[in-house]
Amino acid sequence: MSWKPTPDMANPFGSVHGGIIATVIDESTGAALMPLIETPSAPTVTLNVEYLHPVTVGGTYTVLSDVVRRGRAMAIVDARILDEEGKILVRGTSYFQIPRPK
Repeated sequence: MSWKPTPDMANPFGSVHGGIIATVIDESTGAALMPLIETPSAPTVTLNVEYLHPVTVGGTYTVLSDVVRRGRAMAIVDARILDEEGKILVRGTSYFQIPRPK
């Protein structure tokens, strides 16, 4: 997906606030998992984010997520935020609990 942070997402240093970035990673990884499960949601159990380079306001970024493993009860999904040149700025991993269908 493509993402363009707005000025209200900036921290005092002019980069995108880390909490906003974590939310983007969480949403992207969840979106990658949803088509593979039978329930309408899967709660995030753990979210790990590695901030490798600043994400600046005004840029256009690509957010990619890949399901690493989907088991019966848990799933692991990786994500990356890339700049326009393809450089990885942020990496993240989400662990999701997969609820049992009713």
